[in-house]
Amino acid sequence: MHHAPQALPCSSPTIPATLSWASALLVALMLAGCGGGGSEPEPTPEPTPEPGPTPTLTAAQGIWQSAAGGATSTSAIVLPDGGLWAVQISGTGASATTRVLKATLAVQGRGYSATGKSYTLGGSTSAPATVPVAASVVEKSSLNVRTGTDAGGETLALAWQARYDTSASLAGFAGAWSATLGPGTVRWSIDEQGRITGTRTTGCTYTGQLALRPERKAVLDALVQEDCAGTRTQLGGVATLNPDSGRMSMVMTTADDTQAVVLGLAR
Repeated sequence: MHHAPQALPCSSPTIPATLSWASALLVALMLAGCGGGGSEPEPTPEPTPEPGPTPTLTAAQGIWQSAAGGATSTSAIVLPDGGLWAVQISGTGASATTRVLKATLAVQGRGYSATGKSYTLGGSTSAPATVPVAASVVEKSSLNVRTGTDAGGETLALAWQARYDTSASLAGFAGAWSATLGPGTVRWSIDEQGRITGTRTTGCTYTGQLALRPERKAVLDALVQEDCAGTRTQLGGVATLNPDSGRMSMVMTTADDTQAVVLGLAR
C-alpha cells in the first residue's frame, strides 16, 4: 500500500554541531520553503504629486474679454505688476449699468488675491464697495476672477486677447476724439507725444498725458486733469486702442479712489 508523501515539517530542525556544509544548505532550503513565518511585504507608497509651478504676476498680464453674445460684457486689463482694471457693462442703451473693478493682485498659493474696489457708474453717488478678489490664470489663455464672498460673489470668465502683445505707439492715439460723459460730451485732441487737451459741453476743460509703459504692450498709462467750475479733479488709469473698431477705451479713478470714469472715445 502506497502512502502519499508527507509534507516536510516547518518547525526549525535541530542542527548538529557536526553538520556538513551540504546538509546545512539542505536545511536552509527547507526553512526557506516554509516561508519562515515572515510578515507580508509592505505596499509601496504612492508617490507624492509634484506641486504645480507657483504663478507669477507677469503670467496674468494681458487684455482679457468675456465671450461675445452674453447679456453682460466684461473687459479687463492686468498689468505686469498685478494692477487689475475690469469694466463690466450689463444691458444696453439708457438702461445699461457699468461697473468698474480696481485691484492690485498678489500671488497667493496657486493663484492670486487682492482687496479691490467696486464702482457702480451711471449717476450713483454711493462710495465704492470694498470687495475680496481671487483669481486664477492659464497664461495667454484664460483668466477667472472671483469677487465677493462665496455666498454673494461673482465669477468673471475671460479669454486672453492677442492684441495685447502688439506694441502701442503714441502716434497711434493721435487725433480728435469725442465721447459722452454724464450729461455732456467731451472733445479731446491728442498729439503725437500723447498730450491731451479738450473741453466738455458742460464747460469743463481737460489737460492730460498718455505714456508708454515699460513693457511696451498695447496698454498705455493715462493721466487727466479735469477743471469744472473751479473744482479740479485728478484722474489716473489706463488706455487702449481697439484696431478693429478704431475706438479708444479709457478707465480711470480719482486720486483718492472715490470715483471711477469709463470713456469710449471715437474719432
